[in-house]
Amino acid sequence: MDSLIQRTLVSLHEAALDDVHWPVAARLVIEASGTEGNAIVCGAGRFQAEADLFFVRLFFREQRSEEWQRRYFEEHWLEDESIPRIAFLPYGELIHTADLYTDQEKKSSRAYNEARREARMQKGLTVRLTGPRGSHVVWNLADSIEPGGWSATQIETIGFLLPHVRQFVCVRQALADAGALGSPLAALLDNARFGVIQLDGQGRIVAANDQAQGHLRDRDALFDSGGFLRCRMPTVDARLQRLLARAVPPFGTPAAAGSMTIRRAPPAPKLMVHVNPVAEREWDVRSQKVAVLVLVVDPERRPRIDPDHVASALDLTPAESRLAVMLATGRSLREIAEATSRTEGTVRWHLKQIFRKRGFSRQADLVRCVLSFDGLPDTGT
Repeated sequence: MDSLIQRTLVSLHEAALDDVHWPVAARLVIEASGTEGNAIVCGAGRFQAEADLFFVRLFFREQRSEEWQRRYFEEHWLEDESIPRIAFLPYGELIHTADLYTDQEKKSSRAYNEARREARMQKGLTVRLTGPRGSHVVWNLADSIEPGGWSATQIETIGFLLPHVRQFVCVRQALADAGALGSPLAALLDNARFGVIQLDGQGRIVAANDQAQGHLRDRDALFDSGGFLRCRMPTVDARLQRLLARAVPPFGTPAAAGSMTIRRAPPAPKLMVHVNPVAEREWDVRSQKVAVLVLVVDPERRPRIDPDHVASALDLTPAESRLAVMLATGRSLREIAEATSRTEGTVRWHLKQIFRKRGFSRQADLVRCVLSFDGLPDTGT
């Protein structure tokens, strides 16, 4: 495999664990695919007004992506004619971005003629991928740098990168949901919101946190077999072993990340298992080299947060604290509006009030703060 592709995959694995690595990964992605830039958006909802965006990552050649992002969402997002069409694209199918606009819109659309022209994305490609928790991931590639447009080699490279970009988003979001994004490997073992299992270069278990040890001990899905991670069902175990083998391949073969679900005895829901290779510079835990990080996400393990604690500690009104807790436990703004019999505009207004009071600028910062109250006893007990 081309060394550039190998470096790109390693960078995506690093960026999944810590946002600080995204600029390097983005540069390698656009270099490998031969584009002017790229943007990755993860969110839920099919239309702009109801969309709940979990995160947006952009990187353009010779462009100030942060400024472009601010102006796009302030001036063009709600009127961009392509957004509802992207939400209905077949998963995994590369579409020419220009085909998301009608001939008339190519003449009159501000989003197409101003925002996409400035970002050099009028002749780019767009693809929709399945995302975590029922969301979808949209990957926008800017225009090709090739004189004749998109070549067969570029399309092949982008097709190869698709599952790795999706995996980057899934692992990154699992860590963000648990407030663990950017945590050192050793600190991840203290996280109680998902199972963490660390493997060495031979696939042996180096360490596991309490929740992961509970899964291994119960043997309802995963178990420890002589120091190796196994699955209870033989057919599913075969898939797991293939996933782990790709994460710790023979020398000279690039490591690959991957995810799978594992069925448990009813009525327990399936476990989501994310396997992510770890860069060599991170191999420093407990004197044994950690080569693979396995995250075990249990949908039943929802944070238990008392809104009264949040209201008292953050000086929020009851309505604001309830919104903050619902957001931290995974509900979208649309779902919160439905659950509280309010309009989505009212929910967004309350969210802005929380941001103003606490100095937050991102939902992720609020979620991380609220999750710190997980597990405290209810004020009524």
